[in-house]
Amino acid sequence: MNVRIRPSGRRGFFAMTLCVLAAGCGDEAATTAPSAPAAEIPEESAALTPAESLAQMAAAHAEEMLRVSPELATSLGVSEGIAGEGYLFRLGDYGFAASHRAREMNERFLQELKTIDREALSGDARINYDVLNDAYRIAARRNQFDFGGGSEFGAGRPNSGDAWAATPYMVTQLTGPHLYLPRMLQTEHPLATRAHVESYLARLDEMGRVFDEVVETVTADAGLGVTPPEFVLTGATNTIRGLTESAPAEHPLVETLKDKMARIESLTDEERGIYASQAAAKVEDVVYPAYARLAAALEGLAPQAGADAGIWRLGDVGDAYYQFTLDAYGGGGKTGDEIHEIGLAEVARITAEMDVLLKSIGLDDGSVADRMQTLAARDDNLFPNTDEGRASLLSLLREQVDEANAVAPDWFRTLPQSVVEVRRIPVYEQDSSAGGYYTSAALDGSRPGIYWINLKDTADNPIHSLRTLTHHEAVPGHHFQISLAQEKEGMPLVRNMLSYSEYVEGWALYAEKLASEMGMYDGRPEEDLGRLQAEIFRAARLVVDSGLHAKRWTRGQAIDYMVSATGESRASVTREIERYAAVPGQACSYKLGMLKMEELRAHAEGELGDAFDIKAFHDEVLLMGAAPLGVLDDHISRWIDAQQE
Repeated sequence: MNVRIRPSGRRGFFAMTLCVLAAGCGDEAATTAPSAPAAEIPEESAALTPAESLAQMAAAHAEEMLRVSPELATSLGVSEGIAGEGYLFRLGDYGFAASHRAREMNERFLQELKTIDREALSGDARINYDVLNDAYRIAARRNQFDFGGGSEFGAGRPNSGDAWAATPYMVTQLTGPHLYLPRMLQTEHPLATRAHVESYLARLDEMGRVFDEVVETVTADAGLGVTPPEFVLTGATNTIRGLTESAPAEHPLVETLKDKMARIESLTDEERGIYASQAAAKVEDVVYPAYARLAAALEGLAPQAGADAGIWRLGDVGDAYYQFTLDAYGGGGKTGDEIHEIGLAEVARITAEMDVLLKSIGLDDGSVADRMQTLAARDDNLFPNTDEGRASLLSLLREQVDEANAVAPDWFRTLPQSVVEVRRIPVYEQDSSAGGYYTSAALDGSRPGIYWINLKDTADNPIHSLRTLTHHEAVPGHHFQISLAQEKEGMPLVRNMLSYSEYVEGWALYAEKLASEMGMYDGRPEEDLGRLQAEIFRAARLVVDSGLHAKRWTRGQAIDYMVSATGESRASVTREIERYAAVPGQACSYKLGMLKMEELRAHAEGELGDAFDIKAFHDEVLLMGAAPLGVLDDHISRWIDAQQE
C-alpha cells in the first residue's frame, strides 16, 4: 500500500490502502454525533441507462460504507455530505454484532449489482462493474469463515499496513485498531479549526468503547479456536507496551495535538493549554486503560496459542482459508504447492543475475547472500546511526524522488498532480513497523502522499537498498499509481476505497524494474544489486509464505531459507516471517502481480511491434485504477485489439 497501510519490501504495511467490504466494518450505533441516513438508490433509477444506474449505485454503496466507517472517511478526506454530519467526532464499531451487520451489507450490495446488465456496459463502466463484482464476491468468500471479525477485509476499514490484508486475526503485531487508530489520529485527522480539536478529543474518548469491542471479537474468535501464534501475541503486547510507556502528557497523541494547535490562529494560548490538558487526561483515563484491557485479553490467550506459524494449524478450515487468500491476492486458482515452485524458479533466476553483477564490482567469493551481506556492512554503504545520519538519509531519499520525477515525463503520458513527501516513521511505531511504506494523499488535497521510512537503525537501510525502496513507495511506484487513480475524473469514490494488493504491489515491484529502464541505476551497480535483492526478496516470499501455510514449515525453517536466499539480516527477516504468519497469502501478491504486468507488457509489445507506446501502455494500466489481475488482463487485451483496428 500497502495505502499504508502496507509492508512493502521489508517493509511497512501498506500505505494507507483501504479494503473490501466484508466482516468487521464499523456501524452507526454508539456514536457521539448525529449521522445522516445512508444514501439510497432512487426509484427513478429504472429510467437511467445501465451505465448511469451503475454509477448511481456505486455512489450509494460508497456513501453507505463511509457512514459506518468514519475512520475510512477521515483517511480519504471526504465531506460530511458524503460521510455524514459530525463523522470526525466518531469511530466505527468493532464488535461481533457489527461484523455480522457488515456481512449483510456486502450480500445486499452484491444482489443490487446483479440488477445491472453487464453486457450493456463498455469502457470504464465495464471495468467498474467487474471490479465491484470481484470485490463483493471475494468478500462473500471471506464471510464463509466466521472469525476475524475485524480483519482487513472490513468495509473499507483502514488497516495497519496493507490493503486487502486478509488476516484471520483481528489483532496482530502489525495489524489492528490498536495501531491504525492512533496513526489515523496523528497523521490524517484534520486539526485546522477549533471543531477539529474538539472532534479529536471526542475520538480519544471513543477509544475506550472501541477497544472493549475489539476484546469482544478477539475472545469470540478464541472460542472458535482461532488464536494467533504465540509470537504474534507477544509482538502485539510488546507493541502495546511501547504505545503506553510515556507519561500521558508526553504521549504522541498529545504532542501531535499541541504541535498542530500552534498553527490554529483562532485559539488563544490559554485555550491551547486547556485542550492539551484535556487530551492528556483522556490518554491517562481512557486510552491507557483501554490498551491495558486489550493487552490483558491477549495475554490470556497465550495458553492456547502455540508456536506453529502456519494457518494449517486451524485444520481443514485453515487449508481452505489459505487457498482463499491466495485467490484473493492474485493466485488465479494456483495452489500453495504451485506457487512454491514458481518462487523457487524465480529465486534461482535472480540469484544468477546477482552473481554476475557482484563479480563485476569485485565480490567473487562466497554465496550471493554472503556477498550481499558484505556489501550491506561496508562503511561507505551506511549512514551513521545518529540524528545527523538520519537527516542525511532523509535528504538522499528526497533527492531520489526528485531525480525520478525529472525523467518521468519520458515514460508516462499522465502524471499525478499531488506531491509526495518523505517522512520518518514515528518513533513509537518503529519497533513493530517494517522498513518503509506509503500513505496516500487525501482526496480533497488537504494532505500529500507520504513516503515513510523506518529510522530506528540506519544499518537496516544500507545506501545500496534505498533507491529501490524510493521507486517502490514513491516514484513511479505507489505514489504514481494511487494518486493517478484518485485524480482520474469520473472515478467512482468506491473504487478509491478498494485496493488489490496484487495490482498495487505488483505495480510497485514492476516500477522498481522500470526505474532501471528509466536510467535510475546507470553507473550505480551497487544500487542495481539493491534492486535485484528486493526482487529476490519478493520471489523468496512465494517460497516461504507457501512453505509456512501449505508445506507446514516452522518459523525457523522459513527464517533460515529467506536469510540464505536474500542476504538480508536475520533480524529483518524474522520480522518479515512473523508478518507472513499473521497475514497469510498477502506476501505472494507482489511477485504475482509483477509477473502478470510483465506478461501483459510483453504481449502488447509482441502484438503491436513498432506501434507500441510505453506511455500509452502505462496510462492503460494506471488510469483504470486498482483492479484484480483478471480485470487488468481483459482491459489490456481489449486495448491491444483497439490499437490493431
